Amino acid sequence: MQRTIIAAAALLLMQIALAVALNITGGQSRDVSPAAPLFGFVPDDVTALDITGPSGERLTIRKTDAGWELPETFGAPASGDQVNGLLAKLADLKQGLAVATSEEAAKRFKVTETGFERHVVVKKGEEVVADFYVGTSPGFRQVHARKAGAQEIVTVALNTFDLETAADKWLDKNLFQLKQEEMETLVFADFTLQKKDQNWQLTDLEEGKETAKEAVDDLVNGVSGLTIQDVMNPQEAAALFAGEPAFSFTVNLKSGSKLEYRFAKPEADYFVVKRSDRELYGKVHTIQVENLRKFTKEKLIKQEENLPVGESGQVEETEETAKPTEANPVQQ
Repeated sequence: MQRTIIAAAALLLMQIALAVALNITGGQSRDVSPAAPLFGFVPDDVTALDITGPSGERLTIRKTDAGWELPETFGAPASGDQVNGLLAKLADLKQGLAVATSEEAAKRFKVTETGFERHVVVKKGEEVVADFYVGTSPGFRQVHARKAGAQEIVTVALNTFDLETAADKWLDKNLFQLKQEEMETLVFADFTLQKKDQNWQLTDLEEGKETAKEAVDDLVNGVSGLTIQDVMNPQEAAALFAGEPAFSFTVNLKSGSKLEYRFAKPEADYFVVKRSDRELYGKVHTIQVENLRKFTKEKLIKQEENLPVGESGQVEETEETAKPTEANPVQQ
């Protein structure tokens, strides 16, 4: 009898030990290699991406013929490099070994259906190719994750900030930029710049005057490199352009197209820009616009170097300006 009790107790201890071991290792199926992909999708096949935050905030990104866009943000284009980079990273995630499988662990690691840091759904057409929850971070560039419908909680090489839910974090902020080689003429209120033989020149320049190359380069870089912070509700923005714009200029392209840039100034630390070929209104930081507004025709004309002037108002003689004398002969 005593032997039977001892044997039963030993068997019970073995079962407990096995259960603990399975909980620690996650009971990972031995027929799945830890090096196998966590998801089985091809990034180029993906057509949609949905990211939900812990408070229910949600971001949707969709692929169109023109590229990635933010349908809930007035159809603004998303950064293709950023979206494609995330999809490549997700497709490269590995199964790894589960760190836990219990419901209690899922709550602790914040990877449940009702408690998570991010819920991510990746689609190929109507097919869901990845559906998972992201929770706490156990270390640098690592997060706990759990696939929807699975018990295993794994650690993957990902950051929560890779999965931002704010649309402006995904917005293509370069959508108003131009390639300088496509630009032919810049028309401002009091001057016009035209590209001739790869160099920008002021038109109607007085005889003997030259275009200040460095200043012109700064202006051209500012025009071609214009970036936005966010996009604005078209209905609200349109009202700002009811009158004369606060600032404007026109870019003529080599293709024959003409692009008009108009800026309005709301009561905020930014300007709103509208380009004639786009329906979107972009928010531009005040500094960028003020840097463009500062240019005048006079500032784009090369100035003669000023000679040193004394207290009497006469040009002072220096070694460079002094007239040659017997005591100061001209150096040959």
